[in-house]
Amino acid sequence: MQANKQNDFAALFEAKERQKVRIRPGEKVSGKVIMIGTDTVFIDLGARADGIIDKMEFIDENGETKLAEGDIVEAYCMGWTDEGVKLQLKMKGEGDLDSELEQAFLAKMPVEGKVSGERKGGYTVQISKSEAFCPFSQIDLPGQGKEPADYIGKSFLFRISEFSEEGRNIVLNRRQLLEEEAGQNRQKLRETLQEGDIVNGTVVSLLHFGAFVDIGGVEGLIHVSDLSWSRVGSPEEVLSVGQQVQVKVISLEWGDEEKKERIGLSLKEAGKDPWSQIQESPDYAVGRKRQGIVRRIADFGAFIELEPGVDGLAHISQLGAEQRVEHPSDVLQLGQELEVTILEVDGERRRIGLCVGEPRFKAEPAAELSYEDEKNLLQELIAGQKIEGKVDSQKPYGLFVLLPDGRSGLLHISQIPLPEGGSGIPVRALYKMYPLHSSIEVIIKEINGDRISLTLPETLAKEEEDKRSTPADVKDQGSAGFGNLDDLFANLKLDD
Repeated sequence: MQANKQNDFAALFEAKERQKVRIRPGEKVSGKVIMIGTDTVFIDLGARADGIIDKMEFIDENGETKLAEGDIVEAYCMGWTDEGVKLQLKMKGEGDLDSELEQAFLAKMPVEGKVSGERKGGYTVQISKSEAFCPFSQIDLPGQGKEPADYIGKSFLFRISEFSEEGRNIVLNRRQLLEEEAGQNRQKLRETLQEGDIVNGTVVSLLHFGAFVDIGGVEGLIHVSDLSWSRVGSPEEVLSVGQQVQVKVISLEWGDEEKKERIGLSLKEAGKDPWSQIQESPDYAVGRKRQGIVRRIADFGAFIELEPGVDGLAHISQLGAEQRVEHPSDVLQLGQELEVTILEVDGERRRIGLCVGEPRFKAEPAAELSYEDEKNLLQELIAGQKIEGKVDSQKPYGLFVLLPDGRSGLLHISQIPLPEGGSGIPVRALYKMYPLHSSIEVIIKEINGDRISLTLPETLAKEEEDKRSTPADVKDQGSAGFGNLDDLFANLKLDD
């Protein structure tokens, strides 16, 4: 008896709570699917009546209904009936269209429209029998890299941003809906995303130092060194804007009101590391002969690619010539295909020793550098690469920096943030800030023949942030949340 009383009390309490729930027309609600009928889906809204929605709204282009009892559904209240709360996922444009569109405008409900053509400043969109206008800037999120033809003939959800002249002037906004969705996804990512996760994303922009990828409400950066296990000269060699990719999160720092998030991504680490099984592979047994391609040449030898992402070093003493070789370029050319023999494999240090022709196992006295030192000396300069150099000279117009390959690059005065309130003579500040022969970390900005332009990591970060955060963009981006370069390079390992 006592249990029955408790059950009755619980039922009365629940009914009383349901009476308190007020759902108004145009309001967006969320509820759980409790029954799927022949034509109607019933939703528990926690109110005194269930929500009812046409089953046809859940049928996709293949004619399938991807819905099950227990699923959570978000929809808009169209009003109360004797059967329950009438719901719709979006405006259909049926019945009194002008009245429904005005109601959607007032309630900020999405409407479905088909882009029918391009016009001055934007697109013409058909909403049933009504014609509306969507500006170019409001059809998508920034940086999607799409052409007008990519939208024409396709249907999308829009929000009505302006409704006037009794429906003769209708302005639409799709970008706002996308930003809201991105903001919701971003919040979910803040709660779940961790370093080491493998996630899907879309390439939104390519710059000389890497690629920005939208991973669902937030953008991260794939530095050029993390695009492939093989050497990549520019992101365009690997990716294109709009491409779907799978990436690994290698660094993660969420921002706040003053600083944006910084997310480092890696395309190569999301795939299989070609070095992972080399140690045990019979194809890399000592004495095994393999085909390779000469990729880089230095004074002490040549790096030969055995497969994408795996290079071996043939020291100058192992180039197979009968007489002493003065320089590897005397007997080898870049891009040359040749047969080599494996002399040594060190998977932990990612080192493979090779020879061309018959092995000469006696080392030359000149081979005193370690393998890592040799690789650093051979470091091929590419735009966007971060590298350490030595201050070679200070000039009124900037610094000349000696780079690891022996060449000099110019760090122009415009790329150096000078202290405020100084003497007003730039070269004095340069002498004080960057003493002769001191180490300096720079980024290759541009290579034009023998002329190498440099910048500082902090300068590049500010330039790119300013470029991506103009006043118009700040206003439009809302809660979408874009990636930031602030000191991101410091968290990225640049492997040769």
